[in-house]
Amino acid sequence: MAKTYKLGVVGTGGIFRGAHVPGWVALPDVEIFALADISEAALKACADELRAKHGIEVPAERQYTDYRKMFRDAAAGKLPLDLVDVCTPNCYHMDPVVQAFKAGAHVIVEKPMATSAREAEKMIAAAEEAGKMLMIAQSFRFTPEALLMKDIMDSGAVGRPYFAEAVMLRPRGVPAWGLFIDKKASAGGPVYDLAVHILDLTFHLLGFPQPLAVSAGTFLEISNKPSVMKHDPKRYTVPEDFAVATIRLEGGIVVDLKTSWALNIPGHESQVRVCGDKGGLQLNPVTLVREEFGALMNSTVQVNPYAGIASHSEEIRRFVQAIREGLPSPVPGEQALKTQKVLDAIYKSGETGREVRIR
Repeated sequence: MAKTYKLGVVGTGGIFRGAHVPGWVALPDVEIFALADISEAALKACADELRAKHGIEVPAERQYTDYRKMFRDAAAGKLPLDLVDVCTPNCYHMDPVVQAFKAGAHVIVEKPMATSAREAEKMIAAAEEAGKMLMIAQSFRFTPEALLMKDIMDSGAVGRPYFAEAVMLRPRGVPAWGLFIDKKASAGGPVYDLAVHILDLTFHLLGFPQPLAVSAGTFLEISNKPSVMKHDPKRYTVPEDFAVATIRLEGGIVVDLKTSWALNIPGHESQVRVCGDKGGLQLNPVTLVREEFGALMNSTVQVNPYAGIASHSEEIRRFVQAIREGLPSPVPGEQALKTQKVLDAIYKSGETGREVRIR
């Protein structure tokens, strides 16, 4: 008889209810078993929604306003927990992850993994000490387009990559919900919200070479002023609304990054391009560029075998599959640590105006 995994949740707000719940409820061998959130209103809303939409009952004794108590109960054998999903704001990832490992659970945590490389290293160490899996919820890897793009890269069609471009720009798109713009909760702006997605995917396609150095500019020019956007500019305390960076990786690869919540451009842009000595590949739309038949050809997708996959649900499915089958973490902390070091360097370079070397 297959094991049923009991799931504990830390952070029952929008990202869990809107993006993660569909993935969990689709798995017949997972039970959403316990909930924790410092907001009683968020806790109640989540429990009510699980009951109304999915017929899942999480009784009051398994609803916690202190996640530490949930993990103390788990460690003491009062609350069986196999899996933990951490969906808290950025600055509150490390402690619940570490506590979950001490309680004996496998952990998936929302991006960015942390707000510093030091925090990320502590999370990795806690997973290793517990002998449990750590996965970072980098959902962009699991879109149909990204899955196909990775297959093409792994086939060798691009050859040896030497340049990549990672772009995620919004003309006016500051989040007006949650704690995204609060520095105490989120630490950073689009670098932590958007760049972490697009950089993770770019590094994933490249095979996660070691980052060597970052030269960046960070800007706060629009979002702390009245605008057509719906957020309150007086509450905007994160350090940037636009960032640009040149990232040097081992193997002579250079990555150009651009990311914004607010920038005076005509519209949204989301793109990853990888250029190699045999071809080039881009994400939106998935296009392979190669010399064929004496001409430069663009090959686009007519039928994508991954069509219909929902990225958040797919990451959760792969997390549980890896645990069940003893496979490596689909997004290991060691990879996310490389990305985190680049994010740290972007902020430092933007602040100092100098290139930052990464160790």
